[in-house]
Amino acid sequence: MNSWYLAILVIVFYEVGFCTAGEIPSVDTKLGTITGLRKTITFLGNDHTVDSYLGIPYAKPPVNERRFQKPEPREPFSEPYQANNFGAACLQFSWFEEITDSSEDCLFLNVYVPNSKPDESGGHAVMLFIHGGGFTLGTGNTYVGETLASVGNIIVITINYRLGLFGFLDLYDEDGPGNFGLWDQHLALQWVNENIAAFGGDNARVTLFGESAGSTAVVLQALYPGNKGLFRSAIAESGAITMPFTVPYNHIKPATYFAESMNCNVENKAEMFQCLQQAPAENVLKVIVDTITEDFSGGSVKVTLNPSVDGEFIKRRPADMYIEAKTEILEEVDFFRSITFMNGINAAEGAVFTIMHADPQNIDSFKVSREQMNNQVMPAAAALAFSFNRTVTDALKQLLLFEYTDWKNPDDPDRIRDQLVRFYSDVFFNVPAMELSRLHANGTNAGSYVYNFRADVGGHLYPTPSWARQTNHGDELGPVFGYNFRYNKILGISTYTPTEKELRLSNKVMTYWSNFAKTRNPNEPKTDSTGKVWPIYTTASQDYLIIDEEDSIGQFMYVRELEFWRKTLPMFFEAIDHKSTVSSSPSSKDGHCEKDGPCN
Repeated sequence: MNSWYLAILVIVFYEVGFCTAGEIPSVDTKLGTITGLRKTITFLGNDHTVDSYLGIPYAKPPVNERRFQKPEPREPFSEPYQANNFGAACLQFSWFEEITDSSEDCLFLNVYVPNSKPDESGGHAVMLFIHGGGFTLGTGNTYVGETLASVGNIIVITINYRLGLFGFLDLYDEDGPGNFGLWDQHLALQWVNENIAAFGGDNARVTLFGESAGSTAVVLQALYPGNKGLFRSAIAESGAITMPFTVPYNHIKPATYFAESMNCNVENKAEMFQCLQQAPAENVLKVIVDTITEDFSGGSVKVTLNPSVDGEFIKRRPADMYIEAKTEILEEVDFFRSITFMNGINAAEGAVFTIMHADPQNIDSFKVSREQMNNQVMPAAAALAFSFNRTVTDALKQLLLFEYTDWKNPDDPDRIRDQLVRFYSDVFFNVPAMELSRLHANGTNAGSYVYNFRADVGGHLYPTPSWARQTNHGDELGPVFGYNFRYNKILGISTYTPTEKELRLSNKVMTYWSNFAKTRNPNEPKTDSTGKVWPIYTTASQDYLIIDEEDSIGQFMYVRELEFWRKTLPMFFEAIDHKSTVSSSPSSKDGHCEKDGPCN
């Protein structure tokens, strides 16, 4: 993902030394000279100097005829580029994150460089982060990489990529083939590969990492053989490819909804594509805003577009790939197993979905009665779990209620709510994550690592109710980035001050992550800030690290849940969908069919 001109230039750069704080850092890349900003940050009482290069365009603006096309590399700068400010976020309606600077011209990246000697002569290890947001919202600008870069002594890069209709329109033909957002990410990796040496980076040591939909994107990139040589390791935080809605079956439906909302002809796909390509960006955004404002949950489904099976970047549906990989050699799985992989989930990820059933003005008081769970909540949750592709029959509902009931206290509203959190955690995060780690570990020599993040944190990245006592979706990101966020853009607060305990936790997590980037082993180089030795995950032992105030080792994480969702339920559906009936007539002798055979 990073590239360098000559190793000797990197060595000379670090032997000569660094500019003093306050000077303007500058690098000469293949695209031209780029200037940035230098600042000093303090973490756990230690000062670190870091150089930030913000808002670097890595592709031509994807507008006009380049809308709904693969991104094109940016041409060289005609004069020195001042990378002093974030570039615009990709066009979106921010449901809870305050993003006011979104634009269709949004393909920018940010580079954070520690002002210190690298751990190896070839240059700093590099980490490229892909933000989450359901492929619909978010920006790399939110995740400020200064602390992770300086404390971890690595280069950190955050990127924007096209979202929603602009990033994932797929009409299942040569017009609008989909996955433009994934191609954006791929081009950003190529940009790093060709230019990172100028920043002091080592393009032989690149790690891709992301959270939520960004984690899913990381996995999709790790399954695309065209990325060979662009990165050697990947970290997936709370996102996998078999999560519901990740690769939906129907992309025509949301595309048609947009087209109809803007009075396009939907009878002819070529005309529909042309109309969508020429529509003013503000008109597309207005459709999203109006639809979600009118009906948040139902509306968001109408205007959400995700990655699709395009035959090039994604060749088959994830569920099919898992089955085929058991008996066939698949190129994408081969590539996936060639990289070192870290995969993890938080203790109670499902809390982020559970609050959909609550009053948005009073999520802290949300409780669920047994009657509500039986007749309203579980049917709705089950429909979401199966992406609305399966009818939630009474038999299916009863089976799910049986599995997700605390039978010691079946009618306790708090326990019912906890079981709902468990349901969403299993469906969207736990089960997809564990089957992904099994896929990777089964046949790799590169190394697999798995974690479960359970530490108590404040400053949640997403709205979190007080009753969510375990770590919610996104809670690991504070420690990963050293609590360096644009909090005013997320939670509407000017800042968040982590406790001493949280800072120590963050130091440990950043050490694990930066170790992994440097050596492909979260334990090396060892430091006093790490806790237990993190074991390799294998399909036999299934060891994993529990990240907490005091770390510990666990085994066989969510094996029961994986068996239930991937074996028991399919057998149930098979029995329901293909029921066989035997019609028989009793014999005249005794009114019963013979024991060992059907009646004639």
